Amino acid sequence: MSLAGAMNTAVSALKAQSQALAMVSDNLANSSTSGYKAVTTRFSTLVTQQFSSTSYPSGGVFSTVRQNVSAQGLVTSTTNDTDLALDGNGMFVLTDSVDGNAAYFTRNGQFTVNDEGYLTLGNYYLQGWPADSSGNISQGATNSIATLDSINVNRFSGMSSATTTETIKASLPASADVLDEHSATMEVVDSLGIAHTVTMTFTKTDTNEWSMELSNPTKASDSTSTTGTSSGGPYTITFDESGNLSSTTPSPVTLSVSGWTTGAADSTITLDLGESGSGNRLTQKTNTDSISITSISGNGITYGAYSGVEVSTDGTVYAKYDNGQQLAIYKLAVATFPNVNGLNALSDGVYQESNSSGTYALQKAGENGAGTIKSSALEASTVDTADEFTRMIVAQQAYSAASQVITSTKDMFDSLMSAVR
Repeated sequence: MSLAGAMNTAVSALKAQSQALAMVSDNLANSSTSGYKAVTTRFSTLVTQQFSSTSYPSGGVFSTVRQNVSAQGLVTSTTNDTDLALDGNGMFVLTDSVDGNAAYFTRNGQFTVNDEGYLTLGNYYLQGWPADSSGNISQGATNSIATLDSINVNRFSGMSSATTTETIKASLPASADVLDEHSATMEVVDSLGIAHTVTMTFTKTDTNEWSMELSNPTKASDSTSTTGTSSGGPYTITFDESGNLSSTTPSPVTLSVSGWTTGAADSTITLDLGESGSGNRLTQKTNTDSISITSISGNGITYGAYSGVEVSTDGTVYAKYDNGQQLAIYKLAVATFPNVNGLNALSDGVYQESNSSGTYALQKAGENGAGTIKSSALEASTVDTADEFTRMIVAQQAYSAASQVITSTKDMFDSLMSAVR
């Protein structure tokens, strides 16, 4: 083996072990970085030419990085609603601008809400399929990032729902005399999410027969202030000999309200008094001197302002409101790859598609091999510090040995030069 060859081999070892030590250093530095995937060093031999039994042409060694993006880190709980972790295969999908078409990917779920309401990771925007105002989500084309939107939790700053149905569960007094009156109130919500009160007045007109009238709506806070005009009725309600509802005339019982003083759209509200003979809604069975009310409930929802966000295991993003309601606004997209370890690594735990990784496929969480999503949780780094310290010691010893080879080769060169002189 030539002295020059020995020197070159030792230099290649120094370079390879330096790179290995750099990877160890990077791993240890990111041992607490969420979503970080530890890298390892792959050493490969260098051969300059075929060697024989009488000569050995030294080549040396070179090192390359080996990614293990598919490794699952430990999922730990946090107190932040926008912290997300993927449990299983897949990557969160990002773009580098609100309307960007370039796709990026990450397992780092430390998302925050920026001043415009978007869920972001640094300068990247989290992507998902949008829902309509009723919370219905259409996935769109499976592999097209153009069907995704940047997730804005303030997309609907508030929510409300106008009343369209009122369910009445009550019992009128069977012992009431003709012309006896009994009343009950119900809350109705207009299209602007404002609550009003409507009074139902029941007047006994004959045996097993009552008349019901509906008042004009008033403010929920002030029964003397009329807020609209009711139409429909009076309604004739009859009961059978068992006190169960027999019929209503006209049917169904419908309340129409126009001219809301709030400026809301006209309302049409169906009163569910029950089916004929069922006895499961409005009956005539009580022996008291007044109407007995079990419940009067409508499907209207008063206005509520945005108060927070929640993400389910299937990736559905819900906006929460201070009226106790929540609404689905997006569904997170999860990207899977033929070879996820072939992705190009960028800063912030972000990756980009490459020829080695193959083309991404967009999946719903929990479907087609994609992992599920955990909210208020983060995926920990996959770095094993004990293993890294072992690698560091090995790299240090190999580096020192290569340095010693260089020192010995230098001494041999000096001896050779002295002999020539």
